[in-house]
Amino acid sequence: MSKPIIPIVPEQLVNDPSKGDGLGCHAGEKQMMDAAKSSGKGEVLQRYAQDYPKGPHDQPQSMCPAFGSLRVGLRMRRTATILSGSACCVYGLTFTSHFYGARRSVGYVPFNSETLVTGKLFEDIRGSVHEQADPNKYDAIVIINLCVPTASGVPLQLLPKEINGVRIIGIDVPGFGVPTHAEAKDVLAGAMLQYARHEIMAGPVQAPRTGVQTKPTITLLGEMFPADPAVIGAMLEPMDLAVGATVPTREWRELYQALDCKAVAAIHPFYTA
Repeated sequence: MSKPIIPIVPEQLVNDPSKGDGLGCHAGEKQMMDAAKSSGKGEVLQRYAQDYPKGPHDQPQSMCPAFGSLRVGLRMRRTATILSGSACCVYGLTFTSHFYGARRSVGYVPFNSETLVTGKLFEDIRGSVHEQADPNKYDAIVIINLCVPTASGVPLQLLPKEINGVRIIGIDVPGFGVPTHAEAKDVLAGAMLQYARHEIMAGPVQAPRTGVQTKPTITLLGEMFPADPAVIGAMLEPMDLAVGATVPTREWRELYQALDCKAVAAIHPFYTA
């Protein structure tokens, strides 16, 4: 008695970043980059290439670059952070954030191939932002596109700039466009400073929690140890200068203080935006 032979057909790898629930993130840097450019993200990627030129430090075997942006948001008072990306990426980022001492939850908007291709993912993100925008809890909400949503062109720039008085900051931080987590910190810090600058141009803004300095201030650019600003302040004292805000800041109102300075001291080499 003969038995039917079932042919073995090898399964093809999913190279389209828009196919599957995160499977596309294995497509490779070139495919992801090409997909992002064809999806309307070319201008963003070109700006990243100018701000963060590739070098020996590019893409080390370390954590996802987006962790830098996530960490900046998690360290700020009254700031919520929502991730849009593959489930495996979000799990790794949230795990790492709590390992580093984050004391708050990280939001996540899940997706599949259907919601990604049809644009439903963007609608889900917008719904989540509206749901979270409570001015009694937050000054700002940060939404971060990871690799797959960026490659698929999810347009965070179309989100409202403000909901119920809560600022909405949407950024793309793909692993194929941002070298390391240090540059990713600059992506979010730069986006926040740009937003704060528009607020200052529009009218009066909130004063810093510590009050307004009587001396001209120097804004410190880059993350430092807690004692560093005090040591630098002692060095500036003979010049009749004072330390202003440190960017990335720990609170939204400190962004205004950072912009109200006489000069900037770039402590960290990766901050350019």
